[in-house]
Amino acid sequence: MNAKKHQVLTLSVLFSLIFLVIPLIFNPDTVTASSRQPPISQNEINISAKSAIAVDATSGQIIYDKNAKQQLPIASLSKLITTYIVLNQIQAKKISWDSKVQISPKVANLSQGSDFTNVPLQAGKSYTVKQLYDASLICSANAAAMALGEYLAGPNHDFGKMMSQEVNKLGIKNARLYNACGLSNSDLGALKDPNLKDNAENTMSAEGLAQLSQKLITNHPEILKTTSMTSLKWDGKVYKNTNLLLGQTHPFKIDGLKTGTSDTAGENFVGTGTSNHDRIITVVLGAPRDQRFTQTQLMLNQISQNLFPTTIGANVLPTKTVNVVNGVHKTTKIGPTSPKTYWLPQGEKVKTDFVSNTNSKIFKTPLAPIIKGEKVGTVNIKAGSDELDLLPGSETSVPVVYKVANPVNVMKMIMGALELLVILLLLIYLIFQIRKFNLRRH
Repeated sequence: MNAKKHQVLTLSVLFSLIFLVIPLIFNPDTVTASSRQPPISQNEINISAKSAIAVDATSGQIIYDKNAKQQLPIASLSKLITTYIVLNQIQAKKISWDSKVQISPKVANLSQGSDFTNVPLQAGKSYTVKQLYDASLICSANAAAMALGEYLAGPNHDFGKMMSQEVNKLGIKNARLYNACGLSNSDLGALKDPNLKDNAENTMSAEGLAQLSQKLITNHPEILKTTSMTSLKWDGKVYKNTNLLLGQTHPFKIDGLKTGTSDTAGENFVGTGTSNHDRIITVVLGAPRDQRFTQTQLMLNQISQNLFPTTIGANVLPTKTVNVVNGVHKTTKIGPTSPKTYWLPQGEKVKTDFVSNTNSKIFKTPLAPIIKGEKVGTVNIKAGSDELDLLPGSETSVPVVYKVANPVNVMKMIMGALELLVILLLLIYLIFQIRKFNLRRH
């Protein structure tokens, strides 16, 4: 009987081990998760919000993460997507800041609602793209964002599809986007989409918002000139920026980006700021009332007090210049396309490994012409023995390129050709003299 009990116990232990190991085998993320933890854990700081994330703006390193992949209502943070599309359209020269946007009666009616943040818009009147863009970002004007959406995609609720396509290009998954401002479908009044449920509203993850914000700041740094403005004057009235952290200088100087609030979303905030030129992006989703800025400050204070930034630039390369044959200049500067910053606890270091295009540790002497921006190698990056935890789409490598052009030195080439010609003529003359001497002997 005791032997049977022992066998049963042994089998029970084996089955328990199998059920524990199978998920590890078929879920690689579980196996490697311990080597990809952010430098600040939830044990060190537990943000009072449904979801939160802090990332470095240059490298995409995830510094803190709490449920960052969870899809949540984002309310007026949707306007960051709207303005990103506007900035892309301007960059592509499809529209301009001075393009006129005529206000429809439905948009004008939404702008008069006192329940939501707005600036008053008049039906039939035209406003510039810049005016509506500023109103959307600074004072979170819902109707202004809707006017931009109608202008870019028409009044048939197609702007939500445009938003979805844009975030998909960035690799942001599972976002549900329906309108330009972030109000729920029922709150849009005459602008509501009859094909959607009344409670349909834009949802996205904190991680996705961090990715979007990183692209915004990298590709369109001019957005910070607008998001750092403390107020907007509209029709003689002053509207304050909804970002109450603007002007804070410790531990980071805050200059953006956007707030978002609704009954279902709670309090949301995407913030960004710099300390000694190192820029951080934070996202807080679903914070309790009056807590989104406090929770953001908790993250920033923790980063400032416990982590140290390391910037990967030309300092990690074996040389900052390379010799060039037949160039106008004898040497050409090289360096990473853009510096990247990584945050680590004291004592930990970022390890770098440089590899040239020829898979060697040194450069071969190139021939002119040298084209600015042409890749000459790569710097690979690691944090000690661990992999860095990065936003999707970010890489632990930095391309190394020529920082300046170095055209062919035409005069030098001509002189070189003349020297070769003289040498060739001398050789021909010498050969002729030797043959002449040999003929005489015969």
